[in-house]
Formats: sequence, C-alpha cells, structure tokens
Amino acid sequence: MKATAPVDYDPDEDPAFQKALRQYLSDQGVDRPFNPDTIAQSKQQTFGLQNPCTNRTGDILEDCLAERDCTTADGGEGVYMNVVVRQGEGPSTPWGEPMCVAVAEAEGGEEVVELPTFTLQDFRTLAVAPAASAVQPAPDTLRGMHTNVWAEARPQQFSTELGGFPVEVRAMPVQYAWDYGDGTALGPTELSGAPLAEGAWDVETDTSHVYTETGDYAVSLTTWFSGEYSVAGGPWLPVAGLNDVASAPVPISVWRSTVRNYADDCLENPQGTGC
Repeated sequence: MKATAPVDYDPDEDPAFQKALRQYLSDQGVDRPFNPDTIAQSKQQTFGLQNPCTNRTGDILEDCLAERDCTTADGGEGVYMNVVVRQGEGPSTPWGEPMCVAVAEAEGGEEVVELPTFTLQDFRTLAVAPAASAVQPAPDTLRGMHTNVWAEARPQQFSTELGGFPVEVRAMPVQYAWDYGDGTALGPTELSGAPLAEGAWDVETDTSHVYTETGDYAVSLTTWFSGEYSVAGGPWLPVAGLNDVASAPVPISVWRSTVRNYADDCLENPQGTGC
C-alpha cells in the first residue's frame, strides 16, 4: 500500500511506524535526488517498511515474528521490519538496517513514505524579515525635486520541519517595487537603489521620484524573495515561486519652494521688503 502526501497532509496523523521511518531516514541523511535533470525519475523513488514475516499470500508467520522480537522506543513489544526502497512500480529492495516497529503496526504489511516538497505556501509561513525602506530627503522634500528611495535587504536562513523531516530554507531578495503614494509606482525591478552621497540632493537615480503636488504621502515598498530548501541534509532545491514581503510605509511631506526678487538694498534700508 502506497501512502501519498496531499496538500493538507498532516504528519501528526500518521501511524507511529511512519513517523519512526521518517525520523530514521532523516537520521541517516537520506534525501531524494531532486536534481532537476533527474526529477522525473526521483519522484518515483520511495522508501518504506516491509514485514519480512509474511508468506506469498500475505499471511503473518508467527514463528518468524518470534525470532525478530524487539522493544520499541516507548517500551512496547515490537518486531524488526526491513527498510526498503522502490523505484516506480518496480520491486522493493532492502536498504539500511531493520527498524523496530510495534507488533500491531507491523501487521499492516508494507507502507511507503515519500520525502516532502517545500512549497511556496510553506515558504510564506516563514517570518522573512522585510527590507529596510529609506527615503532621501525625509521626512520633508520639495515639489519638482528628485526624491531618492532605496531598499536594504539581506539573505536569510531558517530551520523548520515538514512532514517530520528537518528542512533548511534560504531566502534571497531578488525584486523590489515602490508605491510613491501619489498614484505612481516603480517595479518590480531588480534595482534596490542606493543612498546619495553626503550633501547631495535633487539627484536623479534609478529609483528616484519627482512629486508634482504638495501634500503628505506614504512610500510603500514590497520585496520579493526567492527561496531554496534542503530536506534532511539533501541538496539545495528551488522553491517554486517568490515570497512577497511588505515593508512599513515611510511618511513624507512634499512642500513647495517660492523665489522672490526684491529691489531694496538691506544695508541702506534694513526695513525693506525681504530684509
């Protein structure tokens, strides 16, 4: 009998022997060969437990069970079962050392457990830190002037669990998008922007914006992270999709500047207009 893992698969509902098998494979550093070049073949490879004490018709051989007695991790009566690996619909072949399984569980015959795939939905459950969002100048800028924005994001790594197996996950920032708050936006783009040199202002950059109206706005930033994961110490594999993470909006007030010309000489007439 083959056990598959649907989308809503809950490993906590698995029989004890399947949980033990997952832990056993994890301890042995087993991984399915997820190399993209062999993915079709690797998806057919499954590990399982096989009761060695059955005849050709599937009947339990009591004498055989007695010879393979063991004590389970929780102190109960058990029997050693063979760990097997199967390729597609081919025959199961022994792999590694036998496992001690509770007698009641062993009567189920053969079960197969597949290593899980870390999905985009799983990726989005991780607490990926948003990028730091910056605006220059801030909190005030001028209408008609280039206002610079940029993002600072870093790669992150997480340790989690999926289907009873330990999983390592890496998140890398790859795309950015800004909403300037006035109805205009930029991105998604691979450009993260950068701060201006000290003392510089009104400099056009790849991510700068010119506000045409005065008022109070909020600059919003969304960063997309790509992911890769490793199951039970196996190879690093790409997560199918990007995880979008929003940063806290940055408030900014846009003012207007006014230039006036005056004829008075302030040295001669300190009370003159503009003095």
